Amino acid sequence: MIISEKICNSISVISLQGTLDASTASTLKTFKPALPASSPIVIDFSRVDFLDSSGLGALVGIAREKRSKGGEVTLACLNNKVRKVFEITQVYKLFDIFDDVEAATLHAEKKQVHL
Repeated sequence: MIISEKICNSISVISLQGTLDASTASTLKTFKPALPASSPIVIDFSRVDFLDSSGLGALVGIAREKRSKGGEVTLACLNNKVRKVFEITQVYKLFDIFDDVEAATLHAEKKQVHL
């Protein structure tokens, strides 16, 4: 799992590459974005080729922690395999999900203004 980050208009966009599973979930859990915990993040899945329940658990944990500090997690670019995992487990209900990073970032910006 390769994790990279860029800042777009006070939103941390975290790009994931590779497999998000039991062997890599801890890497995501321990990643610390550059912006404060109360700042929203967008997670870009465009280069994630596989997601299992451990990866899903890591995402839910990140979202819970972020929300407890006043932040939000928005997801972008889920491929069909990854989207299917979200649908089967109904975890998609916990996140705002967008087809592209730009739309996700705009949504996070608007949500940040209203918080």
